[in-house]
Amino acid sequence: MVYAQRTGKLLWVVSKDMERDVSMSATEAQAHRIVDLIAVK
Repeated sequence: MVYAQRTGKLLWVVSKDMERDVSMSATEAQAHRIVDLIAVK
């Protein structure tokens, strides 16, 4: 799974995280290595 590779987390951890209905800020997503960059205007 791409998310497991990109985040460095185990596949079962990523699967559990994706089951939850959670939203996060762009900064939090970057901290979890889900996004690489945050665009700033």
